[in-house]
Amino acid sequence: MHKLTLLAFLLLSVTTLAQTPIPRVGDSCPTGTYRSGDYCEPFKSSEDQVIIQRSGNDCPTGFYKSGNYCKRLANSGREALPREDGGKCPTGWYKSGQYCVKQEG
Repeated sequence: MHKLTLLAFLLLSVTTLAQTPIPRVGDSCPTGTYRSGDYCEPFKSSEDQVIIQRSGNDCPTGFYKSGNYCKRLANSGREALPREDGGKCPTGWYKSGQYCVKQEG
């Protein structure tokens, strides 16, 4: 019984991991986060929000602008990575501006 309780606790811990702090760009943090040293940390109510640093003027497909950052739309399960100019995206990902976005499916 003790092993079952421990296993349930570990599974719950893994499935509720919050987004890690993101490096702060300039003096402000995106909505849903607060300034913590040189980083922006999500409020407890925003822990499931995915935030990436904005590269250039636009955000990748499935994300919207929030200051110097891009926040994933609530109904989007997309993942995005910054892409260097002229860089190729990994297999299963496509170009979206200055990003690579993982194909859904």
